[in-house]
Amino acid sequence: MPWLAHVPYLFLIGCAFVFGLMVGSFLNVLVVRLPFEKSIVWPSSRCFVCFTPIRLLDNVPILGYLRLRGRCRACATPFSARYLWVEVGTGVAFAALFAVEVLPNALNGPDFLRPWLPTPGLKFEYMNPGTALFWAGVYWAVHAVLLAALIASAVIDARHRIIPPQITYTATAVGLLASVLFPWPWPNVDPQFTSTDWMTLNKTIPVGVCLWPYWVPPDWAPPGSPQLGLLNGLVGAGVGMLIARGVRELFGVGFGRESLGMGDADLLMMAGAFLGWQAIALALPAGAVITLVALPVVWVGAKLIGRKFDVREMAFGPGIAAGVVACWLGWPWLSTLVRAAFFDLTLLAVVGGVFFGGLLVFGFLLRRRGEVE
Repeated sequence: MPWLAHVPYLFLIGCAFVFGLMVGSFLNVLVVRLPFEKSIVWPSSRCFVCFTPIRLLDNVPILGYLRLRGRCRACATPFSARYLWVEVGTGVAFAALFAVEVLPNALNGPDFLRPWLPTPGLKFEYMNPGTALFWAGVYWAVHAVLLAALIASAVIDARHRIIPPQITYTATAVGLLASVLFPWPWPNVDPQFTSTDWMTLNKTIPVGVCLWPYWVPPDWAPPGSPQLGLLNGLVGAGVGMLIARGVRELFGVGFGRESLGMGDADLLMMAGAFLGWQAIALALPAGAVITLVALPVVWVGAKLIGRKFDVREMAFGPGIAAGVVACWLGWPWLSTLVRAAFFDLTLLAVVGGVFFGGLLVFGFLLRRRGEVE
């Protein structure tokens, strides 16, 4: 039967899902404790009303919540449904990431995942077939760390309007380490870029753990070297932080109030350490568009449950996280559109000037409109 051919794929996706559930359970600890600067190690999980420790079996992801019907076994206090949805969401996200990054590239997966197969740098044919799954798993694991940090940051920001630096700084360090250990264009061996003028090449820039190099690799930091990996991570983190801070300052000058928090800048810094600066430069405007699209949905949801909703207090972290994921996974298509802008200094300066100048003007217009009203 044809469906039997997909059983091995479904099994591996299931393993990624279960692993994601366990990570999601840990993310719930971060979500509950970090905003209040509590230890994530001690004490063990317990009810916040009666302080009764939660039993080991009751702490099993999904099953424990359903078994208790969402209530404390001792005092029957309801637990937030957020615990369940963070676990399920992380499990689904990890499984989807595995399906996209591993199945079509290391296991010759099903045809419906083919859009990602032509992505240079995600193929593992040069490796021994017996180890291809292992190295593809390493590739997935690095990106899974970024995905988990984005989920935790987005949930905390949506709930508390803060993004704890314990998450972003730790993940940034992991991203820099991964950039050094698996420098661009890993997992490619020979990127075959010898010209200093990339715009004359009729080749696609290889994509690795770090999507692109920060610029044309210099002689002292050739492709595949730890030096280039460190450069990519540092430039990605620096550009991510500077873009967000630039937006915060310019729009704040025009509008007369803070538009982005420092946590948002840290979030882009973290993502840049993993992916490089090019995708991060697009992630902020993509996140703004996603946030604007989500506004009516959030407004309707607030009305349905009888809560007040002030658009000025809406967290931007979830939108930025979604923008990062969209640009990261959409890079096979986006990269063909933005290559000319990202490797041409003149064009890059013009685009940057228009973007930041437009922010300043837009802020002034909003302030003027508010003063008139």
